[in-house]
Amino acid sequence: MTTRGDRRTAPPERAGGDSWRPIAEGAASLDTPRPDADRVTFGRLLEHGAAQHKFRPSAEMSYFVRLETLQGERIFWSPALKAAIAGSRSQPQVGDEIGVRENSIQPVTLITTVHDEQGNVKGKRRYDTPRTHWLIEKRSFFQERMLAAEALRNERVHPREAIQSYPDLLPAYIALDSARRVAEQRVPPASRQRFVQLVRETLAHAIERSEPLPAVGLRTPGAARER
Repeated sequence: MTTRGDRRTAPPERAGGDSWRPIAEGAASLDTPRPDADRVTFGRLLEHGAAQHKFRPSAEMSYFVRLETLQGERIFWSPALKAAIAGSRSQPQVGDEIGVRENSIQPVTLITTVHDEQGNVKGKRRYDTPRTHWLIEKRSFFQERMLAAEALRNERVHPREAIQSYPDLLPAYIALDSARRVAEQRVPPASRQRFVQLVRETLAHAIERSEPLPAVGLRTPGAARER
């Protein structure tokens, strides 16, 4: 997990170049920011492990995570929970305060414009990107990601200041800077502010949920784009 003691201050405008252009375009291709349809349950981790589903002798093998919450004991069941525990960045242990995020199962849908060699629009291309269904981390991890996302959303926070506190924001600011350049080149003046705001919110949404930044592959010849 990122700590505030990390003082890397590489300016976002000098790192990555136009390699983040697909992220900016992919994020902004969403009509509206993705709704917060996810569920997070916080509590103290009591135990986890493999067992027959709901401890029924005749059931298939599954995996469970047992929490003690303010509303009482809660048990989650899914074979995918084993991978969520193993892949956790904060590596929670029994007795820790953790969060279990159950993501909505709908994929992220990105729609991009496809151009030919002369730069003319050929059509649209749709990408459905599956989302990780389970995320299990310490409560402090979720709090850190939420604060990082709010820093990105706050236009009054200077990028260098935000990156000093949350170094993981560097790629997001690079993408945001690329979005501004894309807007200047390809978006009508009246829509540029909304374009950039949409990219900002989409990136913040991904950071808050510890998801990869949205990215798609675009077939956009360099020469045609420069013209």
